[in-house]
Amino acid sequence: MRGRRLDDRYELIELLGSGGMGEVWRARDRELGRDVAVKILLAARNDGADREESLARFRREARVAAALDSPHIVAVHDHGTDDGSPYLVMALVEGRTLEQILRESGRVTVADALRWTADVCRGLDAAHTAGVVHRDIKPANIMVTGEGIAKIVDFGIARFTEFRATDPQLTHTGQLPFGSVQYMAPERFHQRRGDGRTDLYAVGCVLYELLVGRPPFVGDAAGVMYNHLHDEPLRPSRARSELTSAVDRLVLDLMAKDPDDRPRDAKAALARMEAAARALAPAPAPETEPVPASSPDAVRESGPEDAKPPTTPRPVPRDVSKETSAQSPWVPTDPPPSTPRRPRRRTTVLAAVAALFALGIPAGIGLSMSSSDGTEDEGRTQAPAADKTSAAPTSYTLGVAYHWGEGEDGQDPRIRTQIVKAALKEAERRAKRKIPVNVVAVQDYGQTPAHELLEQHPGMIALVGAIDDFADVETDWSDDMAVVDTCDGAGRPDSESLLLAPESEVGRQAGRYLAGAYGVGKVVEASDSYWDTDTDEDTFGHGLRAAGLTALPLPSQKGTDDLTPSRITADLDTSRPDAVTVADLRAGGGEETIVPTVRKRGTLIAVHASYASACDIGDDFEMFAGEDRQLPDDSLRFRTFNDEQQKPDCTEFPKLCTAPADLKKLLKHRGATELYDGTLAIAAGLDRVLGDGERPAADSIRPQLPATLDTVVSDGLLGRYTFKGHQAQGRPVWVDRLVDGSWKQLGTVQRLTGQATNGTG
Repeated sequence: MRGRRLDDRYELIELLGSGGMGEVWRARDRELGRDVAVKILLAARNDGADREESLARFRREARVAAALDSPHIVAVHDHGTDDGSPYLVMALVEGRTLEQILRESGRVTVADALRWTADVCRGLDAAHTAGVVHRDIKPANIMVTGEGIAKIVDFGIARFTEFRATDPQLTHTGQLPFGSVQYMAPERFHQRRGDGRTDLYAVGCVLYELLVGRPPFVGDAAGVMYNHLHDEPLRPSRARSELTSAVDRLVLDLMAKDPDDRPRDAKAALARMEAAARALAPAPAPETEPVPASSPDAVRESGPEDAKPPTTPRPVPRDVSKETSAQSPWVPTDPPPSTPRRPRRRTTVLAAVAALFALGIPAGIGLSMSSSDGTEDEGRTQAPAADKTSAAPTSYTLGVAYHWGEGEDGQDPRIRTQIVKAALKEAERRAKRKIPVNVVAVQDYGQTPAHELLEQHPGMIALVGAIDDFADVETDWSDDMAVVDTCDGAGRPDSESLLLAPESEVGRQAGRYLAGAYGVGKVVEASDSYWDTDTDEDTFGHGLRAAGLTALPLPSQKGTDDLTPSRITADLDTSRPDAVTVADLRAGGGEETIVPTVRKRGTLIAVHASYASACDIGDDFEMFAGEDRQLPDDSLRFRTFNDEQQKPDCTEFPKLCTAPADLKKLLKHRGATELYDGTLAIAAGLDRVLGDGERPAADSIRPQLPATLDTVVSDGLLGRYTFKGHQAQGRPVWVDRLVDGSWKQLGTVQRLTGQATNGTG
């Protein structure tokens, strides 16, 4: 279309973007001699009266949009139709959309977030006063100029495209209401038109995303719709500690389910944003020497509740003074280099993917709680606070480790801490005495050696949970404290107690099931092409061979990144396997071509959860779901973590079904069962170390716990097991089958085959 002239006036020069409803072009207005932006919408496909009504609606909406006058609304100059396609001529804004800024930066400074959404409110105030509701406010429809001014685009298009979306040739029965589901107000899902407060709800969603780095709700469209209708989003301060409660209240009020509970109009919302922004502004330099913040004479600056005076900023896990100015978004920096003793599976493979969803990289440890008692600041990053004494503590500290990127979908510190507390309560019931342990949630990014953690928490005796970020530090954890990894089986048994089955054991059990249920004798293991040279034999491929299968790597993967379908087909024609096994993440090195090629052959595909773990968060779910969409129905999956979305097997794991209601609620979060069981094991070990005597100092208990864990028997939610050489024995491996595009749990290998697990895994 380049070079095409619309109505012999607007010459299309450069395609700026495209979407489901049309394209945006840089164009030259030959009549006035200026560059403009032209949005060309899809041509009406129906004929007759419906088509004329559609175009008439477009002309009405375009005229209304052209009448709007605000520096925060991209001006509409003209409209027309060309070859049946309606188009809108707008001012050309040199800048980036908020969608582009978020994609590049992850999140922005608090000042920028408030300033840009305040500009949006100014534009909406002008539009709502004129009786115009946008109905599709989202980051892609907000431009930021080079001067840092935010402008709304696409006024006059949303209502027209909503009408066009009812075209039976473009939609399907049961389609969700038109709009961007991640930013839609609850009333829109009830098919109510809404008013200006519908736009304010979307502004709240946009503000949330600017502050946190992701929309308030993520997932498939139906799930997000349910969230908008029924769930309150996580407070932004839970993911970003420097935010005050005033900012939390602003976001949550904008996103109130009932429009009457939102700010009454855009002007009221603007006033609150301006107040929140003023609270961030630094105080003017004092003429006299400032009073120290710790002084009893220090005066708190008036402002929104919980706002901190400039002299005593809330501690944060990075140097916010190094953020860029309000004219440009904050861009996360790389973490300081570390030297892992052994590459961690999750860290090394998912690092590039996780960077896309990062909420910011902390410079040290984030402490979410200071004791076992819940407070209003649960989940926020706190300044390190040492225990009162390490010589004779009245209680000990258990660290609940979580990844720096966690903060959603059950992996936030508050939820994880509640799970651990529930397990400790059960351990006390079994021991029939008090177990003196406080709980603190901690996070790191491979920067803090164990001795530094202990300086901050001298009473800490153990870590449980997602410990791989801590373990990436060059340190010998076995000399410092007990560490129980409940995420996956890829840790270091020399210094960590691993709760889940290692890859080789998953492969052994998978091989046993494939042979017994499907008669598989030969397998091509297409995700571990070099497993046959791995000297530690801790891979899925080695496990397949241990089960008696002939397990071969895919020859095409050796020494080349050019995994073309023809090369893969030639390899499979030569080896003629009964099944092909692949990892659940197939990105890079051409591995994304393996499944489509195997699928065409009709060969059985078995997926092993090589990268998914019990510590996955929402963004991980989306990533793996995208990989699963390639798979044909009847594919198999082998995993070593409990999938909370599957119906529990009450026969094999009765405790999952007989748990109290409050615990069942917690068990709906990914990794809850593993974290619960890991805590039970630590509590059993601590109970044995303490004995019936006086409580020894933490320094004397800490080195005893790792060895003691190998001597206790723990009756957990997922079975009765022990540790041997820091590796939990008897942990289950599940089999799932893909049915109508969704995984359906068949059961554990042990139950399906009627064979024991040989005491491993």
